[in-house]
Amino acid sequence: MDEHIDRREFVKRCVVAGAGLVAGTSLAKSLEHAVLPPKYDLCSVAGDRPFEDARRAVEALGGMRTFVKPGSTVGILINSPLDHRGAYTNPEVSLAVIAMCLEAGAKQLYTLNNVSQRYWRRSKRSDSMRTAIESLRYSDAKTEVAIDRAKLLKNAEISSMLLSCDVFINIPIIKDHEGTKFTCTMKNVMGACSGSTCRRFHFGDASPVTTLFKGYYSDVETLAQSIADINLVRRPDLSVVDATEILVTNGPSGPGDIRAPREIIASTNCLAADMYAVRHLGLNGETLPVIRCALQHGYGPKSLKDVRMLNL
Repeated sequence: MDEHIDRREFVKRCVVAGAGLVAGTSLAKSLEHAVLPPKYDLCSVAGDRPFEDARRAVEALGGMRTFVKPGSTVGILINSPLDHRGAYTNPEVSLAVIAMCLEAGAKQLYTLNNVSQRYWRRSKRSDSMRTAIESLRYSDAKTEVAIDRAKLLKNAEISSMLLSCDVFINIPIIKDHEGTKFTCTMKNVMGACSGSTCRRFHFGDASPVTTLFKGYYSDVETLAQSIADINLVRRPDLSVVDATEILVTNGPSGPGDIRAPREIIASTNCLAADMYAVRHLGLNGETLPVIRCALQHGYGPKSLKDVRMLNL
């Protein structure tokens, strides 16, 4: 019976077979279970089943075992606190990531922000995945870090677990933002910072009295540069972006107008993920302050043309 295999599987089998001939079966077996590096930087999956589509997107990057090794500690950062439609990551996407991490052999999963039970109850899988949800751990411990290459945010208080976990997975939603025009992967890292550090994103080192006379988004350049700077601390090993149902006005909190691109985006590069995702807001990523600041830090592609991309 004919068996169809793709080029990647063909090459893998040839390597395994050759290794068996040269060095015996023990080496062949070790190579058979080796994980190949992703051949794409980004994969997007269109569909109306967020749980399954998130899995497909990650599988296209090589599968979760590319990122999570058995016994790993995984930190996940979910945009979960808000209540209006299109303002929070679809919990189906988050649960798909959790399921894949556990299947890959993760020892422990930590949420890098405090995710409420109300958030999980929005998913139809909250009951069937109750054991997995209850196994999640959260610590509010923060560590002060110096950011040597930062242009503005020279130090920050950030989740201690973000610094110590073996694997960092960011699970944001792409949506409108009153100040920066969008929020997605890079801005979501603010969710792992202390309140005092987040205040400095908006107001710099201005005194509390001065901030009383300034709007929350009165200094977009400070906010954008601080977002780019905080991602110098640690960028995600994997980003899984929810673009199923999103706010296109009155973000980040809503309520506002809703658009339903019905897409999940998985990427190994946070800048590529943001540059791709902002298209759903009708924005050109290369003109946005956050992306411009990230480009100056050399985070990744200069444009989407440089991204190895797969659309399913």
